[in-house]
Amino acid sequence: MARKITDFPSIAVGALVLACASALCGTTVALADSKGKKVLLAESFAAHPYVATIIKSFKAKAESYGMDVTVQAAGVDAALQARQFEDGVARKFDLIVVQAVSEQAIVPALAHAKDAGIPVIISNNTPKDGTEAYYQTFVGQDQIEMGRIVGRAMIKAFKETGRDGGKVALITGILTEGIGPRRLAGIKEALAANPKIEIVATEDGKWDTATSERVAGQVFARFAALGGLDAVYGMADNQAVAAIKAAEAAGIAVGAGPRQMLVFGGNCLKEGIEAIKAGKMYSTVAQIPTDIGAKLADEANELFAGKTLSKQTLLPVDLIDKSNVAKWEAACTY
Repeated sequence: MARKITDFPSIAVGALVLACASALCGTTVALADSKGKKVLLAESFAAHPYVATIIKSFKAKAESYGMDVTVQAAGVDAALQARQFEDGVARKFDLIVVQAVSEQAIVPALAHAKDAGIPVIISNNTPKDGTEAYYQTFVGQDQIEMGRIVGRAMIKAFKETGRDGGKVALITGILTEGIGPRRLAGIKEALAANPKIEIVATEDGKWDTATSERVAGQVFARFAALGGLDAVYGMADNQAVAAIKAAEAAGIAVGAGPRQMLVFGGNCLKEGIEAIKAGKMYSTVAQIPTDIGAKLADEANELFAGKTLSKQTLLPVDLIDKSNVAKWEAACTY
């Protein structure tokens, strides 16, 4: 005959309660806390492969915890993103995860969410200094360090190719975001170690491939009569590869030879990995979107479980060049 739990000695019941405090039952509690929670993911470019991969990774992990995820994308329109965010506050989402298009324009919406008691997690785009009270945690990389990594790699590449110094052009991401200005600050800091390496042009390519190819072509034409450029940095690999295409169209040789223009990227997209393997790009920097998306969901789950989050959840960054490109190929292909 089946026995009721009350038929067991009290010590057995106590053991069962203790067992439920173990890792297995702890996981069940976390899942139950997240189940049914409404989460707004406010992003920039939903069609950009990097951002699209963050979205896909976040949704998969968050939904495995039982969250109900809504995605909104604003492109480069900071006003639109602010409206989407405010709509999320009005609809009383349980959590808003945002990659801010503009670190300044999003601040009033962040303040409104705090007043409404809606927690916010910042994704990928480093938040504006002084806004720490408005969000639970930032999940992403140290963007200044990513710029430093490129600067150090550039100094090394100049030395390897027999150059004491030279002229460098930067094709940046959106300079109203936290990412662009911070990477810019990082590369300038690192290049200060060799004052003969001069940044002669800084153009906002807005993370966009076509825009980056166009502005790179214009920069190359501008400096053609001045002896050309020694290096170009595209903040994302799609921008670096766009610069390579513009260079080839202008008859400029790219690579790691003494008379070739050096090209540096970031974010490790598939096309960047292929360009490194082909000898056309010197390096990129690891910033894996699947890791960001999954970690965002993990932090959301911890929040719903009642845990206090660290203000920064920093993921590792590494230089990728011909010496280790095989190791990173799978992670950077998405």
